Amino acid sequence: MSGAAYPDDSGIQLEGSEMPLTMQWQQPIELMYRNDLPMPGAQFHSHAFYEMYYFQEGECNYLIGDKLMTLQPGDLILMHGMTLHCPNPSPEKPYVRTIIHMDPAYVHRILQNDAAAMLLKPFEDLRNIRLSLSPADQDELETLLAEMNRLYMRTNEAGIRTAYDRFVLRVIELLHLIRDWCSAPVNERAHRSLKEQHVQSVITYLEDHYVEEITLDDIAGALHLTKPYLSNLFKDVTGTTVFKYLYNRRINQAKMMFRLEPRQSVSDVCRAVGFHQLPHFSRLFKMTVGESPEAYRKRMLRLTAEGRSPV
Repeated sequence: MSGAAYPDDSGIQLEGSEMPLTMQWQQPIELMYRNDLPMPGAQFHSHAFYEMYYFQEGECNYLIGDKLMTLQPGDLILMHGMTLHCPNPSPEKPYVRTIIHMDPAYVHRILQNDAAAMLLKPFEDLRNIRLSLSPADQDELETLLAEMNRLYMRTNEAGIRTAYDRFVLRVIELLHLIRDWCSAPVNERAHRSLKEQHVQSVITYLEDHYVEEITLDDIAGALHLTKPYLSNLFKDVTGTTVFKYLYNRRINQAKMMFRLEPRQSVSDVCRAVGFHQLPHFSRLFKMTVGESPEAYRKRMLRLTAEGRSPV
């Protein structure tokens, strides 16, 4: 197995990223174990890597793609690459989570193609799913994560190559566990409060109409809610505003379009994702991603020319 550093291909800015800057994409699989640092407000981010997010303590609403999840300790989320996501934990309780970022191309490099495809299938078929683990499955996962962290810390502190290779083997073991857990029907909690149902309706509406001109009146009228109630409810549950969510959704779609077809012009992408003024789009893109849309487009074009898939 090779633990060669994997270059940053996620965009310079990962606003609100759960990974410390010193750890972003230094290795093809990275672990942040039992992180209890508070999140300073709800912040959206996305990245090309797959993510395993294990919620261990606290209260948290998690917005991922077009789904709103109210998490319980023992929930494991599998995230497909480039999905916009944003945790909103309660500031009044400890927020403890373990996060693994994984380059799927690396899994294909170290395993035979059939084996890699089998282990990555839950991420690619289920896409951004929550697994509500049983107490026995939680115990098994916690034991495995503790061992993974022991090996991972040895790699970081002492530069021991074999420790990272052993860490990767434990990740492969985790992927086998996840495959087993996903072989049965996934237990998705369907019981939601009325507030959560309303917020999910807003998110679904925005997902269906984000490329259009949207006003708060449009959303409130379509969902039969008053504007003040809608605005306050959305901020309370998600930690962000309706229009910050909308703009982040459009910017994330622009990033995906540049990755898939970097020869598209910035103007074409701007219009395709729902912006009508190029300066507004460029300003928000740079604020969110950390570089201008033209610089990002050229970087994706360069990666494509070098034969490195940016997706």
